[in-house]
Amino acid sequence: MLKKLLLVTVFLFGAHCSTLAQEGKLKKGKERLKTTKSTRNTGKRTTRTTGNGRNRSHFSDDISNPFARIIWSIAAHTFYGVAIESVFEKNGRMHDAEISNYSYKTPNYGNFIYTDSTNYNITRLDITNTFVRENKNLYGNNFGVNFRFLKRFALDLEYLYLTEKVQNHHESFSLYSALLKYHRVRTQRFDAWFGLGIMHVGSDVDKSGFGMGVGAELFVVKPISIDFCHKWTNINQEEVHKTKLLLKYHIKNYQILSGYEHFKIGVSKIATFSVGVGASF
Repeated sequence: MLKKLLLVTVFLFGAHCSTLAQEGKLKKGKERLKTTKSTRNTGKRTTRTTGNGRNRSHFSDDISNPFARIIWSIAAHTFYGVAIESVFEKNGRMHDAEISNYSYKTPNYGNFIYTDSTNYNITRLDITNTFVRENKNLYGNNFGVNFRFLKRFALDLEYLYLTEKVQNHHESFSLYSALLKYHRVRTQRFDAWFGLGIMHVGSDVDKSGFGMGVGAELFVVKPISIDFCHKWTNINQEEVHKTKLLLKYHIKNYQILSGYEHFKIGVSKIATFSVGVGASF
């Protein structure tokens, strides 16, 4: 009797472990994103509100102080210089850099070209599509549209779709992102940006969060460039990240892309090989 009980216990434990192992990364990640952490109690929220009232009062008093106004002015100008443009850059070539027709139209420049009477665009549309794969059961597609305008700005839209086969069931995950990007560094060989916007997790999570991103592209030598991008958001106090590091091979206004893309969905981390194509118009 004891032997039979032991065998049943071992069987049930093994079946439970097998179920956990077969749960899948996408399902685990989505379940964590759907779980809301407990909020602070009403008493704490009331205390915090009272404190904020005092802080606003102190802030108003500080602004009325002439010395404080000087400090705030210096801080604001410093922030503007670091994030947007410093006074030393206004007379530099980067200040007037234009959007190129497409990268490596000549070997001298990539996404930006120093002022030229004919060889630049007022706007430019970049489209990319990459196939990502971690293993035979987990793979997907990452589609992006990037619209450049006003020399320094871009509207970046991306749609990520992942699917995972667990036993005889398919689990899916979708992530939408829309960021307004500012290209802080705009040289002919290197450009870097930061962006703010919104990111939305679809599927059966259906939650949105404030999104942020940073990225850069280095034009090594024609026709090769290295493109890096990282975007992240917070859903129910759980992190969602998208990271990519791609090698681009440029053929006129088209590109062949290959490299590494990494995704963090709550507790799940997914590392994938990536290959795709792109075009600039």
